[in-house]
Amino acid sequence: MKLLMKMSALVSVLALAGCVAPPPEPAPAPAPAVPVQVECGVASPPGCREPAVPPALVTWEQKIKGEIDQAEALRVRAVEAMSALPVKQRISGSKTTTTEQVFSSSQSPATRGMPVLDAVSLDLPWAAKSRQEHKDAMVAIKDIATMMADNRGGATIFVTVSPRDLRAKKVNTNSGTAPTEAGNPVEVKKSADKNVPPGIEHFVIQAKPWPSRID
Repeated sequence: MKLLMKMSALVSVLALAGCVAPPPEPAPAPAPAVPVQVECGVASPPGCREPAVPPALVTWEQKIKGEIDQAEALRVRAVEAMSALPVKQRISGSKTTTTEQVFSSSQSPATRGMPVLDAVSLDLPWAAKSRQEHKDAMVAIKDIATMMADNRGGATIFVTVSPRDLRAKKVNTNSGTAPTEAGNPVEVKKSADKNVPPGIEHFVIQAKPWPSRID
């Protein structure tokens, strides 16, 4: 009987010895640290977050793009007005130029650089001065200046001729200012420059800068 009990105890010990406890489940890996982004600014760290563009600047960008498009359409109108004339009586050169301007808004500390209309230039030949086509081109030039002045509160038309044409009294250098129908001033400044070929009136229509703060 004692032998039987000893055998039973031994079997129990062996059975227990064969039971291996399951290994503990591995601890879940810690979640990767999420870097805290900061808004880009002066001396910004890598991976910084660009601040949201304020709605006022988005609307403003659309407005100044519309002004560029309108000025370009008027430049083309002036060129086309004289395009059917003989070659020497056509506009010999013209372009619309833009410049970069930085704007800010009270809605956000963010700033935004945008291309804005700077000037429109055209070269009109003296040979077509008496033609209706020349008069039509001049109306387009006046419309460019009026649009700029009414958008920005003022514009200037620079008219430059060659010294030879000035000595021949083809043009005077009298300058002046006239208001648009909305009351905004358009100034006309005339001068001579040796870089302008004889027989050409070089027009540059330039607007006042936009205000840099948009509210």
